Amino acid sequence: MAGVSRKPNSPRQKMINLMYLVFIAMMALNVSSEVLDGFELVENSLRISTENSTKRNEQVMGKLNLANEANPAKAGEWYSRGEDVKKQSAELVDYINELKLRIVQEADGKEGNMNDIKQKDNLEASSRVMLAPVVGEGKKLRDRLENYRGNMSVFVGDPAKIAIFESLLNTEAPRKAGIIPSSWEAALFENMPVAAAITLLTKIQSDIRYVEGEVLSTLITNVDEGDYRVNKMEALVIPRSQIVTNGTPYQAQLVLAAVDSTRRPEYFLNGKKLDDEWITISSGVGEHQLSGEIVADGNRYPYTASYSVTASTATIAPVLMNFLYEQIDNDLEIAMPGIASGAVSARLNGQGSIQKKPGENNIWTVRGLNLSGSPEVEVVLSASVAGRTVSESKKFKVRPLPPPLPFITYKDANGTPRKFTSGAISKRILVETNSIEAAVDDGMLYVPHTVTGFTMIIVDGMGNSIPEVSTSAEFTPRQKEYIRNLPRGKRFHIGQVKTLDPAGNPVSIGYSMEIIIN
Repeated sequence: MAGVSRKPNSPRQKMINLMYLVFIAMMALNVSSEVLDGFELVENSLRISTENSTKRNEQVMGKLNLANEANPAKAGEWYSRGEDVKKQSAELVDYINELKLRIVQEADGKEGNMNDIKQKDNLEASSRVMLAPVVGEGKKLRDRLENYRGNMSVFVGDPAKIAIFESLLNTEAPRKAGIIPSSWEAALFENMPVAAAITLLTKIQSDIRYVEGEVLSTLITNVDEGDYRVNKMEALVIPRSQIVTNGTPYQAQLVLAAVDSTRRPEYFLNGKKLDDEWITISSGVGEHQLSGEIVADGNRYPYTASYSVTASTATIAPVLMNFLYEQIDNDLEIAMPGIASGAVSARLNGQGSIQKKPGENNIWTVRGLNLSGSPEVEVVLSASVAGRTVSESKKFKVRPLPPPLPFITYKDANGTPRKFTSGAISKRILVETNSIEAAVDDGMLYVPHTVTGFTMIIVDGMGNSIPEVSTSAEFTPRQKEYIRNLPRGKRFHIGQVKTLDPAGNPVSIGYSMEIIIN
């Protein structure tokens, strides 16, 4: 945490003192609404300053916590004191928040809101809350501030900082010319407009967070994390990755164990001085060695390291096959090692389009391919890595979609769905079957078609072919009657099947199903 001026009359303190005098001077004035709104602006500014101080203090406590986890014997005492400082500060700030809310609710009623004060010019609310006989909170606040100031002074032990604490958290009654000093709380809250009283309390909270920060800074300094009281000094190379792909730079950080942050080392790689502790090298595929040294306080600490550059192993693969089909959507699995899927972009050279599949990290869909456009298509990937663009590509053959085949779906004795395309089948199954289906189906690719009609051909005893046409996927009653009357071993055919593909285009199937009654 950056150091803070140890002078009791620092610029910040002068500003606060001036603002304090302005507040006191306003007590005797008939304050206009514009001035009361001005108090709100000051209060907001102080509140933001308090929040920023709180965040900085949390960062210092985080450092104390890390030091304690790394070496409890060395940092444990200071961490424990930091926790105590944090607790006391939080309790006092919370208590003042309660007072602010009570004053606002005294003025605006139980529904009063500190962020939207209605009666900013109310001169009685702060007096009733802070100065009421016996139950007034003013003296309690003064006692708690004095106790807190004393405790924080013990933690730092620095006279300069203690003087700052006494100035910031001063609870002596302000002296006015010709007026006998009253109590600190009466001077601050008697006949004080609500807007001014809230601003004064916020100013006190800001001072508390400032004091808390000063104490925590002192404690973290006492830990003395950065000394050289160790039995070994060693130069280290910490790579982001020991294996990188071709076209991606190798990056590593040079570290000197137990380095003093107030004495910056010098870093050298292969005899050349570096600007900082980071190594960035671009090199080809293969094993690579590097060496150098870190110089600190006249001492030299050598280091060596190695890394490997591999050829890119980007994945651009169809989910189901090693080529792409025209007319249908083709899913591709796309991934680049070490790169988040959201950082990878893809495009097509040749024809069609490609886009990421909704809800899928690495699945992309290629659509709009047509053999009339090109017999192949190239998928090109790109991503930004360490400020450089890395790209990969792969070409795929475009194949025509296989023709659909008609089939009948039924369930076997175990209830398992089966597909029948030709051969012997029991009459019972045929009689129970209501329709035929059609699809492109090679065991991996499945593209259903909608059957719009078919012809059933039966050869009678005289050798004559009798066609019976259905204008849908369902068997007609006449076709069903023919099937029921066919004896065992009799054959018939289903052909001239007409379908619509997924795009709605008509497709005629040349394949004919030969069926033998079993």
